Amino acid sequence: MKFEWITDWETIWSDDFVKRWQTWMEESQNAHVFFHPAMVKAWVDTYLPLRDIRPMFCIATQGQTTIFLPLVLWRKNWKNAFVRTIIPVGYSDFDYHTPIVRSDGSTIDWNEFWINLYDEIQHRWKGKFDLVEIDGIKKAFTGNTEKWQLSDECPYIDLRPYNSYEAFLGYFKSKQRNDIQRQIRRLEEEGTFAFEVLESDRKSEILALLPTILHHHALRWPNAYKAPNYHYNLLSNALEHNLLHFSQITINGKAICWNISFVYNKTYYFYMPIYIEKYANFSPGKLNMFLCISDIISKRYEKFDLLRGAEEYKNKLPILDDAVFQYIEKNNGFLSRIKESLLLIRKRLA
Repeated sequence: MKFEWITDWETIWSDDFVKRWQTWMEESQNAHVFFHPAMVKAWVDTYLPLRDIRPMFCIATQGQTTIFLPLVLWRKNWKNAFVRTIIPVGYSDFDYHTPIVRSDGSTIDWNEFWINLYDEIQHRWKGKFDLVEIDGIKKAFTGNTEKWQLSDECPYIDLRPYNSYEAFLGYFKSKQRNDIQRQIRRLEEEGTFAFEVLESDRKSEILALLPTILHHHALRWPNAYKAPNYHYNLLSNALEHNLLHFSQITINGKAICWNISFVYNKTYYFYMPIYIEKYANFSPGKLNMFLCISDIISKRYEKFDLLRGAEEYKNKLPILDDAVFQYIEKNNGFLSRIKESLLLIRKRLA
């Protein structure tokens, strides 16, 4: 297995490299939206002014197989003992970090890949990193080493058996089906009810709604960190490349809930539902989700990915189980061990 590393942003965003990258995505059987160049650039543009992150984009080749894994070296500040951590692009903001694989069908030894990857890192960056933290990797891409630990559940719905929204609703008991219509009727009593999906030609309108959406998100999750401009960059880039599915429910023309999600290669990624707390008793988040499912079934999408998290509401859907795993490798050098000890002391004193 041969490794190529891209370690400067200028090369990464050059037309030639982005074209290579897009080719790998298009020819991959497992490509996901989070490693699309537009999504990655949104994350990088957000965090470059905030953190010291340096590119370590990895391209591994073996025969006709290419494995692409965009990594960065994050040099943390004094509050984190100046620890230097190698992480996938997107880190906690992206649900998946599974490498993009373009293959001729040959079997890949994933144990060998991860072992060789760490050996490469040790060889090229010896003394320049303290920790390797790889998270968000699907089971099929981890190998069987015990170093991989379960990180989170990420269930999904296979939409292929449903040729219509009515067929999908047939999975549920009549009480559950009737509850959806009941909530719509209740909202209609409040005023004119409408559900709409805003397309990319309404980009300025969507971006103008973002401050209101983030305000209501913060009211519900006050401790959730939002990097400055992250969601603006993400939505702007996703819209430009037709990766965004933005929906809202309105009463008398006023929005009461929104759903910021992504679409790529016949897969819908259920990313960020938000609603106004005043309307919580109408289950607007659930209603919006079902109406989104209706929309993407009509467009012949094959998968509704609920992303990470084992929330209770997901168990009421016709889900299939999936999960992502985490791998952590520590540099056992003297300085790295000192930094680890300092971090432990700081956590105990916090």
